[in-house]
Amino acid sequence: MAEEKRLQEEIAASALAESERLRKEEEARLAEENRLKQEQEAAALAEAARLKAEKEEALKAIAPKDEATKQMNDVARSLHESSKEQEELIDKLKEKVAIKQQDLDDLIEENNLSEQGIVKAPKAFKSISAENRELEELTNEIDNIVAAQNNKIRRLDRIYKERLSEVSDPNDATNKFYKRRIEELKSQQVEVLQIRQGSIFKIQELKEEIKEERKRRIKRALYDNDEERYQKDRAALNVIRQNTPVSSQPLTADDFDYGEELSNIQIVKGIKHVEEGYYLVVAVHTDTDKRDEFLRKAVASGQKDINFFFDVNTSKYYIYYEHYDGMSNAQNALGSKGNKPFNSKMSIVKIEK
Repeated sequence: MAEEKRLQEEIAASALAESERLRKEEEARLAEENRLKQEQEAAALAEAARLKAEKEEALKAIAPKDEATKQMNDVARSLHESSKEQEELIDKLKEKVAIKQQDLDDLIEENNLSEQGIVKAPKAFKSISAENRELEELTNEIDNIVAAQNNKIRRLDRIYKERLSEVSDPNDATNKFYKRRIEELKSQQVEVLQIRQGSIFKIQELKEEIKEERKRRIKRALYDNDEERYQKDRAALNVIRQNTPVSSQPLTADDFDYGEELSNIQIVKGIKHVEEGYYLVVAVHTDTDKRDEFLRKAVASGQKDINFFFDVNTSKYYIYYEHYDGMSNAQNALGSKGNKPFNSKMSIVKIEK
């Protein structure tokens, strides 16, 4: 019983100590919160007082006590109004940079997804000439208003200096106010020019990157189209091989349209789906109907393993049924081609990767 009582007393004492600790922490937190609030209120009051003093000083400074001050006030008001328009135009230029960046980001995402086999509806290419025209019009507007602003600032500076020669007191409120104001205006114009030049440079940079991504997208589309064409070509060849019976009447060379005649040995590069080597080509066509007609007649003449490859650079179909690794073997085969009707215009084409 005594041990149990001792444990209960310890637990109670511990709970009391913890409660006291939490109370003190809360008091400290509230005190700190109150201190920060008072500091913020004091800072806000000080800032309000500063702004009020600045406003009073400015009102005092621009009070039209002489003709020069009146003129400077008029120019300053005009500058204030036109600076709003200047700022709006600069914002439009910044927006064009942001839009161009988004165009690039969207195109990169589309290309990356396409390479991963994920289909995303492509965004239509924008008219480059229209974009260039809009950008030129905007930059001309900016240049015009910047030039007008600079002229007004020069006029304000000239009036200020004329007044300074008459009222030379450096502590004169009007002189101090407009000295500071002219410096601010000049600084703003420098910043505007920097933004203009930086934005134009960035847009040109983005245009080049977009051009490369467009090429990437077109290349990918061509690749997809090329693969689709290859599958269709293979399907057409298989249908011809499987469904064309051997002719009951022998065909002659006059029954075949060989298409383009080749002279000497031609070299063709970058052909997909075929190996490097020397191919005995019996016909060359650009028209698929003429290609298929030649294939059907070759199969009808007994040449079941007739085949062809496609050169995407010239859009030509090269029809063949034999190929060799070495030149000498290909020449020997050409020399002993026999009198098969489809062999009449046989020639050698070398494929290189």
